[in-house]
Order: sequence, then structure tokens, then C-alpha cells
Amino acid sequence: MSEKTPLEIPGASLPFVSYEDDGVEYIEFDSSASSPPEPMVNFMKGFERIKGTDKRLVMINAQEPAPLYPRIANDLTWEVEVLESGDVKIVFSNKRVG
Repeated sequence: MSEKTPLEIPGASLPFVSYEDDGVEYIEFDSSASSPPEPMVNFMKGFERIKGTDKRLVMINAQEPAPLYPRIANDLTWEVEVLESGDVKIVFSNKRVG
């Protein structure tokens, strides 16, 4: 995995970083200490950045954003990992690229 570097995302209220792992670019933000609607706002800004690409969006959150899943099910897939801290790491991928 490459070093995480700060990434400027216009309109985001949380810091984003980017890194590469196994030839795939990841864009990550941590909303675990945030309260609604901040996680959703930043998710949408990150999603705009990866839409139509093979990049992945990584969200670290205090809990799974269950209300989000039905809204994005046509466009994205996701994998959830529970971290040692109890937070969740969700990796979102586009279903269709291009």
C-alpha cells in the first residue's frame, strides 16, 4: 500500500486521503467522531469523486450507515469490516465503470 496523502475534496467538511493498494486508488475519510448529517455529506462528496471510475471510497464510521444502502444499491457495492475500535470500515465500489 502506498503512503496516504491528503486529498482536497471541494465541499467536504472532513479530511480525505488517497492511497493506492494493489493497483487500485482508494479515497478515504473518517467520520467516526461526526454526527449526522456530516457522514452523509462527506460520503456524497467522495462518491462524486469516484463515480464512473474503478476507484474505491472508504468510509470509517461509528456504525453502519444502513439508511444509505438502499439509496446507493443501484450504483455501488460495499464491504464492511468491523475494526478493533468498534468502528466500521466500509469500502464502496462502482458497479459500472465508464
